Amino acid sequence: MASIIDSFRETFSDHLSLLKISILSIPVFYSYQIYVQTKKCSYEAFFWWAGVTLFFLFGFLIQVTSNVLNEKDSVLPPLNPLKLAFSAFKGIIAVGPYAWISCALANYICSAINIISWLDTTLKVIIWFVVAAIITTAFLMFATKEKITNAYNVKLLFDKAGDLITVLIVFILQLLVINLPTTAFIGYTLFMLFGIGPIFNFFWALVLVFNIAVTGHYMAQVHYEIFSYEKINF
Repeated sequence: MASIIDSFRETFSDHLSLLKISILSIPVFYSYQIYVQTKKCSYEAFFWWAGVTLFFLFGFLIQVTSNVLNEKDSVLPPLNPLKLAFSAFKGIIAVGPYAWISCALANYICSAINIISWLDTTLKVIIWFVVAAIITTAFLMFATKEKITNAYNVKLLFDKAGDLITVLIVFILQLLVINLPTTAFIGYTLFMLFGIGPIFNFFWALVLVFNIAVTGHYMAQVHYEIFSYEKINF
């Protein structure tokens, strides 16, 4: 079974992990700084910078997952912007259509649901978990060898997507639980010492990037459970 503890431990102990995560945290931190200073900057500047940052973080997530799946020596990839951008670009082509179509359908279906308040909410949550499972399955199929065509094995995708729903729920719960005694405690300590400012904000940028890396590692573990080992080479 996939272990979030293993993901935390192996990501944290990876070669130069703190340095790599710190470097990637800089644009995240800067995006937030632009956002809180909107009186001095336009929203367009924030959306542009945040979009570029998310683009490279997506490439980072792909390469972490691929490294673990293919048993590379390092969990975290070298911070080569060209390679990160190329992975992100291919990932958008591979996963983007699934995300666009499934989200559009989910929005349409959710807008038509009007029964009872609690039942409406439950059905909408289920629908969005199904959407997340489809997108995650496509992502895992692509990240195996970073081949776009792998993501378009539609039969395999729908055969496996149902298995991802429970996995995603468990992952979210595990991620929340393991962050409480670690990042939440350190964040509270920094808040008490320095208040809300650059140090506090940069710490949460570090937390975000670290958790993205942990997610990539965890998704690779999930791949071994959902797909057979032979499927890794499809």
